[in-house]
Amino acid sequence: MIKLILLTGLFLAIGQHGLFADDKASATALANQMDWRWVHGAVFVPTSAVNEAQQWDEYDPVINDRELHYASIYGINCVRVYLHYFIYLKKKEVLLQNIEDFLTRADKYGIKVEFVFFDDCWNEPSKDMLKVDYKYPNPIFGVHNSRWLLSPGHDILQHYDENRAPLKAYVQDIVSAHKDDSRIIFWETYNEPHANTPGLLQLIADAQTWVHATGTKIPVTATGAGFCGDPYSDFLTWHNYSHDYKYTNDPVHALNTECMCRQEQSIPGIIDHYKGRTGFIVWEFGIGRDNCRFYWGEEAAKPAADEHAKPFHGIVFADGHPWSTNDIKAWLGDAAYARLPVFQVTYFRDTNFTSPAKVSITPMIDFELKDEIGYGSPDTSVHLAKDFNSIRWTGEIQTAQSGDATFIVKSDGAVKVTINRKVVVNKPKGADAEVSGIVPLVAARPAKITVEYVHETGPASLHLDLIAPGKQRQVLIPTCPQPLK
Repeated sequence: MIKLILLTGLFLAIGQHGLFADDKASATALANQMDWRWVHGAVFVPTSAVNEAQQWDEYDPVINDRELHYASIYGINCVRVYLHYFIYLKKKEVLLQNIEDFLTRADKYGIKVEFVFFDDCWNEPSKDMLKVDYKYPNPIFGVHNSRWLLSPGHDILQHYDENRAPLKAYVQDIVSAHKDDSRIIFWETYNEPHANTPGLLQLIADAQTWVHATGTKIPVTATGAGFCGDPYSDFLTWHNYSHDYKYTNDPVHALNTECMCRQEQSIPGIIDHYKGRTGFIVWEFGIGRDNCRFYWGEEAAKPAADEHAKPFHGIVFADGHPWSTNDIKAWLGDAAYARLPVFQVTYFRDTNFTSPAKVSITPMIDFELKDEIGYGSPDTSVHLAKDFNSIRWTGEIQTAQSGDATFIVKSDGAVKVTINRKVVVNKPKGADAEVSGIVPLVAARPAKITVEYVHETGPASLHLDLIAPGKQRQVLIPTCPQPLK
């Protein structure tokens, strides 16, 4: 309720003051009155994407919806999402449609969004990305953030005058489509801008002006503190990855838009030092193909030799289970954690359910993993091999109406679904054709469910759907079982 009041008050205040008409000083004064302490967010890159360009070039509404659902279950109320200039050049109308789709899905789960237009970090983008048939390279094993891209890139900045008009159109087309959109909490023109990057100061100054010129009531910022964004921001932001968890500027009216690396910080540490004192956005939600589970300094010239037991960034693996349930307990608090509607899940190092590797939780049984070192493993932190493993989920389900319930399985491997000790689905390994089974359920009466899955080789996938009495088909969502430990 406190979060809702703060956020509602933010937009009411903006509307009453007619923010960003033409007066930057007035806009900055009002934006600096905003209380950002309600923000408990994460950078959002789908686990299937190697970088922010692929995130939008190959936009997948199903994976985005699934992982936004995970984020909402685990208490994320805001996501920081990177855009890329080349994707605007490549497919403007499609990008605008996908941004709207993403916002609709985030809003469905009560998650607010901020978009980042430009980034001064990592690799120069290839113009080959503009080709229709461009294929994104796989992640480089052992290399932190191995495929992340600059936006718009140093080459564009060095020819700024000839690129200024399309850069302006990129910013203004997106902002104008959402200039009064309460689903967006602020615009971020530049992530970690460096004043010595040729052409950057021209773009960052122009970008703030372009945003204001649309008449949007939504504030705009760029990373400050050790970076050069403060003069081009309506309110101040900073990044902190150090063990001291220090604040920069005013912790109430400024916002920490990046934190949490497990060499120096932790999720429980972030919650202990920041929650209730300042707003924060961790890097990042998913542990996936962008390779941020590897550490800073693990570069192409000196990659990590193996996976780390403690991922550098990230909270949740691709199938929805957290690296550590202690992270979720800290984020939500013990009482809310105990009420989570999740399955208990056990991962095994063999195909016979005899050698457990990890016990965790997950909100759904709904995932695909590529046949790829790293991303192909359900959990790299325990060195679980991508091939020849098994997984068991247990939990409770219930329906609102009595009647026959249909359980539908689609998978690469063998799956057995047991409801109240009755085997309802017993799918053999092989092709991922659907197999279904029917069982009668009594309204509002919890039913015990066990799902056992065996994966051998190739891409791994399992989707478990339910057609409940009187309902349409949807992914099976568990009810809250006995309090989680």
